[in-house]
Formats: sequence, C-alpha cells, structure tokens
Amino acid sequence: MIDSILVVEDSKTFNKIITNKLQDFSQDIDQVYTLHTALESLKEKKYDLIILDLHLPDGEGLELIYEIKSLTETKIIVLTSLQDESLREELFRCGILDYIIKDSNINYSITEVMKLIEHITAEEQDKILIIDDSKFICKQVTNILEPRNYTVEAVYNAKDGLTKSLQNDYHLIILDMELPDMHGLEVLQILRKKKKHQSTPIMVFSGTTDAKIIRNFLKNGANDYLKKPFIYEEFILKVDLWIDYHKKEERLKKTTKELENLNKNLEKTIEEKIEEIRKKDEIVALKSRQAQMGEVISMIAHQWRQPLHSLSMALILLEMQLSQNSSDAIKGTLEKMHNYIQHMSQTIDDFRDFFKPEKEKKITNFDIIFTKAYKLIEATFEKTDIQLNVTRESPENFKSYENELVQVVINILNNATDALQERKIANPTIKVKIGSNFITIEDNAGGIADEIITKIFEPYSSTKSKNGTGLGLYMSQIIVQKHCNGKLEVKNSQNGAKFTISLPTNKEEK
Repeated sequence: MIDSILVVEDSKTFNKIITNKLQDFSQDIDQVYTLHTALESLKEKKYDLIILDLHLPDGEGLELIYEIKSLTETKIIVLTSLQDESLREELFRCGILDYIIKDSNINYSITEVMKLIEHITAEEQDKILIIDDSKFICKQVTNILEPRNYTVEAVYNAKDGLTKSLQNDYHLIILDMELPDMHGLEVLQILRKKKKHQSTPIMVFSGTTDAKIIRNFLKNGANDYLKKPFIYEEFILKVDLWIDYHKKEERLKKTTKELENLNKNLEKTIEEKIEEIRKKDEIVALKSRQAQMGEVISMIAHQWRQPLHSLSMALILLEMQLSQNSSDAIKGTLEKMHNYIQHMSQTIDDFRDFFKPEKEKKITNFDIIFTKAYKLIEATFEKTDIQLNVTRESPENFKSYENELVQVVINILNNATDALQERKIANPTIKVKIGSNFITIEDNAGGIADEIITKIFEPYSSTKSKNGTGLGLYMSQIIVQKHCNGKLEVKNSQNGAKFTISLPTNKEEK
C-alpha cells in the first residue's frame, strides 16, 4: 500500500477515473486540478506518489517537479499528452518513474500506470547486480532503479562480482565490458558456466560501438547490450523487460517441474489404485467363491442323500440275501451299489471341475455352459415347483473361460430361484433362451426395484432381503466383461427380470 497519493490533472473526468483506479493502492488520495493548488498541497503534506499532468491551466507541471527536493522519496509518474523527446529524457534524469502519453486509448494509458504502481508496491523486490569499476555509473544505476522497487548491489571489479554471483540469486546482472582485473567477456563466460546463472539475464555496458565486439558478447551469452552513456528510458525499459522475461521463464520452469512431478505422482497413484482395486477384486472374488462353495456343499449333500439312503437299504438287502445264499440277487444288489457310488463319484468330479481354476480359454458355447450349470444345481430345482423352459437357436462356438461362465449362469439361475421362492410367485417360471452367441435368463418374479437395478452390479448390492452377500452379480460382471470380453446386461421385462450374457464369436474375434 501507498500512504498518500496526489493526482494533478486538470480534466475532472480523467482525474476522477484515475482516482477511482487508485483506491486499491491507497486510502489517502488527494485530487487537484491546477498547478497552484498542487503547490499548496505539497507545502501542507508529504506525498509518496504523484500522478502529474505537465500541461495545466495556470502553468506547467515541470515547475512542480523542480519544487520537489528529493525525487527518491516522492515518486512521480508523468501522465500527459505532451510529446517532447528532449523534455522526456530530462525528466527521466530528474528521477521520474515513467512518462506515459495520454492519447486516444485512455484505458491503455491508465493500465500502464496501474501496472507500474503494482510493481513499485510489490512486497518482493527483484535483485540486480551491477559489476562496473565506475562508481558514478553504479550510483547512477542505483538512483534510477531503487525508486522502481529494485534492490541494487554494486561491485567494482570482476573478482567481487563473481563472488557475489555465487552467493546470491539475481534477476539481472549488469556487466561492464572493461574491468580492472578481468575482461568482461571472460567474466561473462565464467558466469554462463555456472548452473545457477545459465538463464540469468546479463546486460553488457560499454562505450564501444564496434559491431564485432558487440556480436562476440551476444554470442557468448549476453542477453543485451547498452552503450554508455545510455538513454535513461531505454535503460529502464530494458531492465523491466529482461527481469519480467526472467521471472516468467522461472515460473514456467517451476510450473513445468510441478507438472512433471504431478504426472509422476499421478502415475504412481493410479498404479497404487489399480493394485488396490485388483486386490479388492481378488478378495471379493474369494468371498463370492466361498459363498458359492457353501451353496455347492449343500447341493452335494442333497444329491448324495438319496444315493446314501439307497446304499443303506442295499446293504440291509445284501445281508438278507447273504443269509439266503442268493447269488443272483447279491450280484444285482452289488451292481446297484456300484451305480450309486459311480453317481456320487461323478457328482464330486463335476463340482471339482467347476472349482478348478482355468488358466487358458477353451472352445465352448452357451448350450454346453448352460447344461453344465444346470447339472450342478439340478437338485435345487427338484426341491421346487419352478418350471424351467429352455429354447435353443443354433448356438455358435467361441473361445472363453467355460467354468467362469458356468459360475455366472449359476449365479443368475440361483438369484431367479430365490426371488421366485421369496415372493411366493404362483406358477413360478424361468425362461432360458440360448442363441448364437448369447443366453437370456428371464423369471416372472416381478422384476427388480428401480433404485436397485441401476447399481445391481456394484459390490455388496443385493436383491435379496436376507442371506445375500451382494457379490454374486458384481463378480459375474467382472467375469463376463473383464475376463471374457463380453457383456452382461439386465432389464425388467413384463413379468420379471431378464439377464442377457453375450460374447463375441470366433468370427468376431478374428
């Protein structure tokens, strides 16, 4: 913030516009419209900044500048329509901050004033190092730049300059060509070899106009060249330009580095999340498998109950036949017992094959898959009054993980069975349609609620009122879509829910 500002402008409209813009920089702003009132104001009060028009109704603003004793304390920005090159340079030598022309583009002129004020009020000061054996030049540069909010450090030989350059970071280095202990070109080459100053702007001062020498400096890393004695405004413009360029370049480097680090961290985060999801899916798959194994054990127990009972009766019959020495009857009973044991053994083989992990795809079709699935849960259907209607329409072969797809079909059939029994549906029916590369399973249990059907394939989302893990359909979708490159879809039909599994055929995969 600036403690106090004086706006000297005879146009009341323009004065008001400037004053309104300055509200962000100071709460103490005085407006005057004549030279006389400006001089009176200066006698009564000390101002930190003056915005000055040179052409006033009762005199020239130039008198005001000469009236001010120390321009290093009171900063002046000239804002005028008066275009006088010699006067302009004289005023810069007197220490004004800038000479801004008021022309038809008033908004641009005001914007330039605001940019300059933002710069001189910035908390962070840009640092400049000047290496020049002339104390007069060093003092001159300091007097020009310090009021513009630059920090200037001056040294008078190459050795001290190189030492300073290693100790500090600078936004600009001003280098004299002729130094008492080393030529400026050699200093330039040493600076450019240092990593910290490879991109620092370096401006060379010299009294020479020799194009070859100037070219040699520029080719060895100098950013700019200025002939002594220099034009004040040209020097100020170049300093502002190169420091602004350097700061933008440093910001760009920083932003680029931050983006690179962000990308690296993002890649790492994505990898970690993928691994986390993979492990989560493995756990979910294991839970789903365990739940299914519990159901399967129940099925095995049911399927074995009748053969075991028959074996028990056969053993009793065998004892009776042994006591009667009936060899033919014994032979027939033993054959029945063998058949019962074969049936039980086949049941175990079927379930063992179902739970065996598949590492490679095999040629199969939905008719084979459905037949295997139904065989494993046939005992469940025998305990119910559910009618199963199956239609087949020329199923085509495809290459996939057969056992995993059997698991999906079992999940859907079991869900349909549970829904029909839970809701006590009259004439419960499951329709299965086996097409060329798809299978649909549709029940008449009334369908799935709208708030559930949209998230039915999410983990722990269940259609069952009790005993549901919420993992079956989630794993089914992973199997069909991720493992088998197919689609698993659900929608409500007229009487219930309809699931469709579709896979690419061998022709489509090719």
